[in-house]
Amino acid sequence: MAACTRGREPSSPSALSLIHLFADTPPTRALDPDENCITDYNLLIFNGFGILEEKVFVSNRQLKLENGKVCHRTRLLQDVPYTVLAAANLGYELPCRTLEEALSYRYHMAYPDEFTPGMPMAAILEGTVTGKEGILEVPLQRLMAKIELTLDRRSLDKDVRFTVREVRVGGCPSSVRLFGRSKAESATDIFREGYLKDWRQVSALNREVSVGVSEPLSVYLLENAQGDLLEHVTTPQGKVFTDSRYQEVCSYIEIKAEYHSPSASTRPGEHLVYRFYLGEDLNNFDVFRNVHYRVTVRPEGDGLKENSWRVDQGGMEVATRFELKPAAYNECASGDSFRIWCEVEPPGTPMYIEPLAYDDDPRVRELYHYTLDPDGNGLTIHTWKGGSAVIYFKAGPPVNRDTLAMLVIDP
Repeated sequence: MAACTRGREPSSPSALSLIHLFADTPPTRALDPDENCITDYNLLIFNGFGILEEKVFVSNRQLKLENGKVCHRTRLLQDVPYTVLAAANLGYELPCRTLEEALSYRYHMAYPDEFTPGMPMAAILEGTVTGKEGILEVPLQRLMAKIELTLDRRSLDKDVRFTVREVRVGGCPSSVRLFGRSKAESATDIFREGYLKDWRQVSALNREVSVGVSEPLSVYLLENAQGDLLEHVTTPQGKVFTDSRYQEVCSYIEIKAEYHSPSASTRPGEHLVYRFYLGEDLNNFDVFRNVHYRVTVRPEGDGLKENSWRVDQGGMEVATRFELKPAAYNECASGDSFRIWCEVEPPGTPMYIEPLAYDDDPRVRELYHYTLDPDGNGLTIHTWKGGSAVIYFKAGPPVNRDTLAMLVIDP
């Protein structure tokens, strides 16, 4: 059988076609992992009718390089459209034999940092036509996003110590569509423990490149394009969920730090936790493949302005102080007014003050009367004649301490 379409020249076979696969140039170069490394690749070539014409898997031992690019030789018709799908660093041969199967295929990772020695990549070229030169360039895109974190401590109070010990990706996808936009559909698509760096691995955030500004630290996650899920959010504090469905699938960064200030500190083995969702803006939760995001975390004041999911103070203990003034034993002359008080931290700690036996013994009331301080932390004893007064002081939570003070009148 034969057919001819007027106005079109018949196609001729190319003597040899070269397909070059290479990692698309990232905005900046990363140190970990090697974002340009290709250790293996899958290649699927479909003709204009969606029929699979070639399917190959090339392992690390079989890779051929030309000018730093992976080279694959094949035979294709000139001036005929093809759909070319390529995937690199999967570690196995794709089981797809139709275009529909390939477009819906999800790549699964066994653990969040399963990208050594090569990060998973993919590319799709639709309607591709090879010319007489017979060379087809296939720029591969990394299936992961890179989040570069910087910690800016310049707005912290001078007496605050904020030392990062761990950075983790929450809502970290465990799988991704190779050839199309991808997102986690449910909690089953999320790693229980996401991509993690700790201790020495996060030391960059504790070193400075300029006064108060840390070195950058990078973490990685598979694409998770959740889209716009909120409306009219105008502050970072508003970018949180009450709906658990979204909490389970949206990606966020969690920073754990050892913290110390005059007012509070972290308990041994526990941390102050900062969390924030990723996304293009305050209402959006997209994390796209092959994109380099730069995020600066800038705590202010004492760093504890918020106590919520975003700033979790569950590992903190408040600094406390309970000091009797001027002393536990005191002397004065009759007719004097003498003040005794407790200095208590944190401010607002409830105080209970009781002059012992004052309400029950008339003889004690003949010695003095008293007035409480406006802040409730002390009292002034107005003496009339010689004797002694014993005062009981008790501080409530979080201080939870008590003591006695004695005043001897005309010793």
